[in-house]
Amino acid sequence: MTTFEQGKLIDFFRYFDPNNENHLEAIIRFQKDVEEADPGLVTDFADWVKLFRAPLEYVQPAEKIDNSWEGITSAARQAGAKFPELVAAQWALESGFGKFPCAPNNFFGIKGGGRKPEVYCTQKETKEFIDGQWITTCSWFRNFPNIYASVEYVVNRWYKDFEGYKGVNRAESREEAARLLVVEGYATDPLYADKLIKLMEQRVVIQPISKVVDLEVQFFSQLDSETDQGHRMCFSSACAMALDYISPGILHGHKDDIYLRRVNTFGDTTDPYAQIQALDSFGVPAVFRQDLDIADVEAQLDAGIPVPIGVLHKGPSNAPAGGGHWIVVVGKGPGYFLVNDPFGKMSLSSGGYIQNSDGDHLKYSYQNLLPRWTVEGISSGWGIIIS
Repeated sequence: MTTFEQGKLIDFFRYFDPNNENHLEAIIRFQKDVEEADPGLVTDFADWVKLFRAPLEYVQPAEKIDNSWEGITSAARQAGAKFPELVAAQWALESGFGKFPCAPNNFFGIKGGGRKPEVYCTQKETKEFIDGQWITTCSWFRNFPNIYASVEYVVNRWYKDFEGYKGVNRAESREEAARLLVVEGYATDPLYADKLIKLMEQRVVIQPISKVVDLEVQFFSQLDSETDQGHRMCFSSACAMALDYISPGILHGHKDDIYLRRVNTFGDTTDPYAQIQALDSFGVPAVFRQDLDIADVEAQLDAGIPVPIGVLHKGPSNAPAGGGHWIVVVGKGPGYFLVNDPFGKMSLSSGGYIQNSDGDHLKYSYQNLLPRWTVEGISSGWGIIIS
């Protein structure tokens, strides 16, 4: 039996939704299993409980910096980066938009060492691309007192000239600077530069989208469901809207309720594979993807196909949270997607909902939608791609 890799349990707690009955039951069952294995692990005296409850040592930051794309860009510009958006792209790629630092305030994968690394570093598993393959290794990562200190370290050591090293500020473009980071050995991932460039293209949005698309997809609200699943059927409502557009006339009456019944014959409404089987049963083949980006959705829209996508709808855009919510992308324009949101109108910047109606053809900006959709970084969006 292969156990989870170190840190894997974090994913379960990160996506925990107190309103999801399956999540609650799973936590209760997990506690019972731990009690049977070692009762001492579920007491107030367990080491992990003490550590979890212990307050972090407060360090007065030298500079107050928001842990966001805009905050990192501002800090990098202040520190002297010629291309501050490239520093922000590194922050996003290395730390999942600031949510997963590898060590205290280390959002850039900066390694440490020395004779006593445990004094100022944190040890953690990491993946490196060596001799043509990915391997898992354990490394020490440098701790920083605040966000600005880590940004300043990266800029001083990699962007500016440093002890005989010529920094990437010498580049003529941000794309060249991204490739120089790889040449100079910042990362072992052969696609590191391409990922940074793609992130910058998505976030900075310098080039407009090739064309505006506005598909006439009928809006379904999950909140008017005649079933008892209205509060949790966003996935089914989103897929039903796409199905109704692709195959008009195939659903009748209360359309998303009719579709939900079909989904329930294959599994729960929250199960992507139940959704895939339901769509296929209506003659619409589709796949569930967890590696999507803007270009994938654009290609579908250009072909006249709406795209259901999964987002985190709670918390601010720089730290999204929640158990997940599904909407369907029905169009695009310069710097935004048009979406049908079955729960209403979302507050993209702060999270939650402004109103539980009028979710028809809303303009959701890339700036605040992307962190909620590509939560793990570039090419990590969840969605249903219809053939």
